[in-house]
Amino acid sequence: MSVEDLKRSFIKGIPFAYLLGEADFYHHKFFINQSVLIPRQETEFLVDLIIKEHRGKNLRILDVGTGSGVILLSLLLNQVGQTGIGVDISEQALEVARSNINHLGLCNRALVIHSDRLTSVDGSFDLIVSNPPYIKLHEHKTLVHSKVNEFEPHEALYLSDEFYDLWFEGLFIEIRSHLNGTFYMEGHELEVERQAKKLAELGFTEVVILKDLTGSPRFIKGSYKA
Repeated sequence: MSVEDLKRSFIKGIPFAYLLGEADFYHHKFFINQSVLIPRQETEFLVDLIIKEHRGKNLRILDVGTGSGVILLSLLLNQVGQTGIGVDISEQALEVARSNINHLGLCNRALVIHSDRLTSVDGSFDLIVSNPPYIKLHEHKTLVHSKVNEFEPHEALYLSDEFYDLWFEGLFIEIRSHLNGTFYMEGHELEVERQAKKLAELGFTEVVILKDLTGSPRFIKGSYKA
């Protein structure tokens, strides 16, 4: 990209991380493009919570909705688990994740596969983590920054209001069938309380809501032993 192209893109409002083609996340640089979300501070905080609790444990990890792979790869780089699998419905996102796996030297420890939620996943996992699309397409959209809505992938951001609760219930049921340990999820501050109750109804134990750096309810943690 020429200097003039860069200027035009910047004036247009394309996020700088996309122009650079990379983003910093938990002490490492990751390749990104407009097929994946720009990594957020909230997600970095979730990774930090998991590392503090699980560093040094020999875990098998599953990352649902892996995108660029920042969660899965950051956990592996910080001695949380020996191996992990990331799944995503977007083939374009998986191409980015594979580039990051190669770049960070994790080819023998990380694998990403195309899957709609967990439909193509086999086996059980000690740790499952997910940063799924959690914004209601209509009810929450006014809370979304205009540049996020314009430039970041809607598939990774939004769910239909009508099917929102059913989608998450289905996700939790799929996770339950593959979990033999702990589940963490990033969610919407207006929805996590109801989702935590649904997890408990589905038999998850030790379900808690965790707050982000601003004090907003942002994450859910629960356990299930298959």
